[in-house]
Amino acid sequence: MRLCIYRSLATLLLAALFGCTTMQEVKQQEWLLTDYLEIGDHIIVYETNGRIVDMRFVLIEGNVLRGSLFDDGLESVEIKLEHIQKIEAERIAFGRTTAAVLGGIVLAPLAAVGAGLALAEQ
Repeated sequence: MRLCIYRSLATLLLAALFGCTTMQEVKQQEWLLTDYLEIGDHIIVYETNGRIVDMRFVLIEGNVLRGSLFDDGLESVEIKLEHIQKIEAERIAFGRTTAAVLGGIVLAPLAAVGAGLALAEQ
């Protein structure tokens, strides 16, 4: 029974952590300096012409942002910096993570107790 409770706790915590990322806007000063973006970051680029590109960041070289499409890592993408309206980067949402972990810590024992009571009644 104890092993079942531990497995349930581990499953709940892992599930909570998978939902803890969000797309956050990157300020222009940050993406020009590339201090904020790292190779492989999942970013969404909004161009001034209305095109939206979901991609993995590789580098900014000269006046061009380079990367690969998020769904197809083999197809490269180049976007001139002057055509970029904004960039969003996937980051861990600390508020969501904290709430999910605390929720898992509080809810998991309650679920285990409920499961134990249900088994005891059978």
